[in-house]
Amino acid sequence: MLKMEKILSLLIFLLVVSGASADETVLRIYLAAGMNPALDALKEEFRKDTGIKVDVDSAGSGILITRAREDKDADLFMPGDVWYVDQLNEKSGLIESKTTIAYFVPVIIFQNGNPKKISGLKDFLRDDVVSGLGREEACQVGRISTKIFEKNGIDRKNIKNVKESLTVNELAVWVEMKNVDVAIVWDAIAANFSKKVEVLQIPKEKNVISEVAVGLMKTSKNKVAAQKFIDFMKSDKGKKILREKGYRTEAP
Repeated sequence: MLKMEKILSLLIFLLVVSGASADETVLRIYLAAGMNPALDALKEEFRKDTGIKVDVDSAGSGILITRAREDKDADLFMPGDVWYVDQLNEKSGLIESKTTIAYFVPVIIFQNGNPKKISGLKDFLRDDVVSGLGREEACQVGRISTKIFEKNGIDRKNIKNVKESLTVNELAVWVEMKNVDVAIVWDAIAANFSKKVEVLQIPKEKNVISEVAVGLMKTSKNKVAAQKFIDFMKSDKGKKILREKGYRTEAP
């Protein structure tokens, strides 16, 4: 009996030390890499308020759609554009509902001091400029960059001196580290690199905006908790966190 009590005491001690709870609810969200800065803050505040933990699987949207589809316990799917949510539902019927959370506005970033004299989209075609672009099939910023070029009469295939990335975050790092001269990223990502890169806005009539929506998955075993997290992101507190991290909660 005494031995059993010692074992139970040890188990309780380990739980306390690890900060875990035997009945803690854990949500799994498949998240666009461009939303990482906001989700880090959102999930911490949400856990403080509710005790519910949010585990994040982050990557480019084109990669996430496959991961979410294959996960039989996925709770939430939040790619870089509502298009991916609709695509996942069309292919699998796994989306129970979708809710718009934020908006991504593409911007052009380049090195501090603008050594290459970047002035607009046409500079991506220059032979003396190394361009950073998202890979079209892997991430939303790559997909939307192609749409922006098309809207402005530029064939992406004509951009020869280019490095392609799987995530928007990496593109910003590349500009910061001077691995590329110019890149297209989200305004929120640019805001988090504001001291390290310069930003050029793309005129509204030349730009294409992304609507970021979260899908509640039919595979979720914790739908009540998952909906609570959606509601939290849409709440005044959630919107404040998003805005503080540079994300737009209203359509531009």
